[in-house]
Amino acid sequence: MDDGARSIGENVRAARRATGKSLEAVAGLIGRSKAWLSKVENGKTRLERRSDIAALASALEVSADYLMGGPTPEVRPERRHYNLMGLQRVLLDSSPGDPPDIPARPIDVLRAEVAAADAALLVADYATVARVLPDAIGELFVHSATAEGPVRDLALQLVVQACGSDATCTLRHLGEVHLAWIAGERGQQAADMLDDPIWKGAAAFGRAHARSSTNRPRALMLTPDIADGLEPFIGDDRFGHQVYGMLRLSSALACQINGDDRAAADHAADAARSAERLGEDPGAFELFGPANTGVWRASLAVEAGEPAAALAHADGVEPRALPSRNRRAALLLERARARAMLGHHSDAVTRELLQAERLSPQQVHHHPLVRELVRDMLRRTGGRTLRGLAWRMSLL
Repeated sequence: MDDGARSIGENVRAARRATGKSLEAVAGLIGRSKAWLSKVENGKTRLERRSDIAALASALEVSADYLMGGPTPEVRPERRHYNLMGLQRVLLDSSPGDPPDIPARPIDVLRAEVAAADAALLVADYATVARVLPDAIGELFVHSATAEGPVRDLALQLVVQACGSDATCTLRHLGEVHLAWIAGERGQQAADMLDDPIWKGAAAFGRAHARSSTNRPRALMLTPDIADGLEPFIGDDRFGHQVYGMLRLSSALACQINGDDRAAADHAADAARSAERLGEDPGAFELFGPANTGVWRASLAVEAGEPAAALAHADGVEPRALPSRNRRAALLLERARARAMLGHHSDAVTRELLQAERLSPQQVHHHPLVRELVRDMLRRTGGRTLRGLAWRMSLL
């Protein structure tokens, strides 16, 4: 019986096409003929030698598991724009306490690499994030396990940032939730080794949002307790206040999902007060400040079934105060969801979605609630523009 599984040759062809490489180019990389590779892809020649499979996996920049039909995430329609093989390898095969056997560049060089990944993430340049982070994370793991004193501490802090923030956000927006969760775990391991309550809070935020909140992940549901536990340690530490604020917003989301509107409102109001005191800071942890808090409150209002309040919160946000394309896209997505709940014309909803897509396409394409919204709009109204968006989201 055909269970729909693809042959190894078909997987080879899918991977090759995803990278945009020709038959001739891939054959040349592995020292084989174009005719031989064509026969492999068409099922006329079986791949029986492990060495051939390994060579093809290397040339195509995927895992051998993928070619053999394993459940791996590397090949997607937009694959030619980014490659996750490096992140998958470093996150699965190593950790802050069990580093890879590689040389590590100086810590200041790695700090600059993480800063470059941060800058790329702000403009939704996931390809650069996926290219820069794997080596940087692996080398930071080395410093985390072998260095001492300030170098070790800085390495662990950078692991929290690189894994718990940058990698987790990137992987989630690309739909790779399992890898995102592992990235969050690596960040938490680093924070535990650092044994600093503020950095533990920062890592806890990353884990809380590694999976969709619709799953009610335990890491998200615990954020009220984590925020309460962090509060006595903040003092006048600005970074600590930013971490605390993001944990309070996460607490609001956790309570809202559980149907506790009053607790959600209290947590959100606490975060808003902190944001007003701190003001806007483009370098803040997770961009905590009045504008990003406004985006969160719009989202919380949508979750509470209060679309008019959501639009009011969204209208109060100055998009230029959000240095991240991801957060500006999130603002537009919440506006779209609120408009749809209010029964606004589908053209108005679609315009919001298209603006968000221009800012951060992968984030829009993989957002589960947005995907459901677009499916519903297709059933109800259709239209050429909406169908184009649905096609880009692989819904058609």
